[in-house]
Amino acid sequence: MSKLKRNFQYVLLQQFILLGLPFLTIPYISRVLGPHGVGHYSYSYSYITLFINIFLLGSNLYAIREIASVKSNPEKLNRAFSEIFLIRTVLLIVATVIYFICVPLIWKNDAVFYWQSLNIIAAFFDITWLFQGLEEFKKVVTRNISLKLLGFGSVFVFVRDENDLVLYTILMGAAVLIGNMALFYRLSEFVGFTFKKLIYKRHFKQMVILFIPSFSAMIYSVLDKTMLGIMSTTEQVGFYEQSYKIVYMISSLINISGTVMLPRTSALISEKKFEKLLQVLRDGITLSSFIVLPIMFGFFIIAKDFVLWFLGAKFTPSGSIAMIMAPIILFKSMGVIFGSWYLVPMKKNKEYTLPIVIGAGLNFLLNLILIPRYGAAGAAIATTITEGLILSIQIWFLRDILKFPAPSRYSIAMYLLASLSMAIIAYQTSHYIQVSVLLSILIKVSLGIIVYVVVLLLVREKFSLGLIKKLRLMKERRV
Repeated sequence: MSKLKRNFQYVLLQQFILLGLPFLTIPYISRVLGPHGVGHYSYSYSYITLFINIFLLGSNLYAIREIASVKSNPEKLNRAFSEIFLIRTVLLIVATVIYFICVPLIWKNDAVFYWQSLNIIAAFFDITWLFQGLEEFKKVVTRNISLKLLGFGSVFVFVRDENDLVLYTILMGAAVLIGNMALFYRLSEFVGFTFKKLIYKRHFKQMVILFIPSFSAMIYSVLDKTMLGIMSTTEQVGFYEQSYKIVYMISSLINISGTVMLPRTSALISEKKFEKLLQVLRDGITLSSFIVLPIMFGFFIIAKDFVLWFLGAKFTPSGSIAMIMAPIILFKSMGVIFGSWYLVPMKKNKEYTLPIVIGAGLNFLLNLILIPRYGAAGAAIATTITEGLILSIQIWFLRDILKFPAPSRYSIAMYLLASLSMAIIAYQTSHYIQVSVLLSILIKVSLGIIVYVVVLLLVREKFSLGLIKKLRLMKERRV
């Protein structure tokens, strides 16, 4: 089995587990802490995330790319790792000092804000970028799974009611800290620290360049919760946060390719295999369309029922918010392909940066306009429009590269047709069946899958026919 396939399997396993655990913990936390508790935690966590990402500049993406480019040369690898690690350490020391100054001045010694500092301490030990650059995904996956299992078990054992918000914050931060520290076990097998002839300037310059899109991305992925907390209420933050988690939980499962493909496409570029790179890009878009379009439309029609069943009646407003954010599932999946598969490894900083900067500015303005009037729904509208705009600009930049052959264009059009048909039929049919919320979800999902497959078979779409043929062959071999 090739290393790329193994990495896909490792990350796929991780994403299934990381998807499965929140599937259990989110309903529990929603019911135990309620909208106010969830909102308070999310509001404070948005600030700590801002601190970490601002002071780390664009070091994560840059570090993965840099490690991937020198991994075949042990001396250069050791030097690059040491230089990047020391830069990150100094930056985080500054972040920690400023954060502890801010807690009493801005947040009035709020205990939740104090304990969120565990996440900054955990960032000191975060070297996932090293293993991603080396394509050693087994170690990262093992760490992430262990981390989530630790946090998962602790929440159910110790968090009992809304008065346990501080304890919940401690458990979440401690789980991340322990997981990051575990990455240092047997680190010497992969890389070694060196303090000879270290050069920081070139790294720092590239980090600053990548910081612009990194910071801009934060504007609409973190600052929306911060702005909600300032301009609205913690309950609105809670409604938005849980909808956001569900949508991005789905997106993270679909977007595993970005984590695996960045070092691989960087290698193709260093080997000057540009034609192969473009073919990989086109194939990725076609396959992603086949998977993501029905998931997006399917989620849209079950969102309200799913939120009611999943989060409980207290979070009913989150159903409409989740529907608004459903297109993000598609926007994110395509954005990962364009960004992590092509723009970042090709070092097209302008094409990668400009869409995010423009989107961040628009998102900030939309939040200012929509949040005071519509609360969490306003933030959801702003985020969805922002993601769509970023993807549109990326497509514009890549218009000369994305020259799809006629069969691929036909397949994508058929996926869209089948997805629309699926959504309309499943939604309309559910009106004639009076059943429980859970059963309604199951009926819509089952009917949707059947309609999607049938439509693609009726239009003789090649990928679907090939998939059916492979399944038949597998069944015959088992017999």
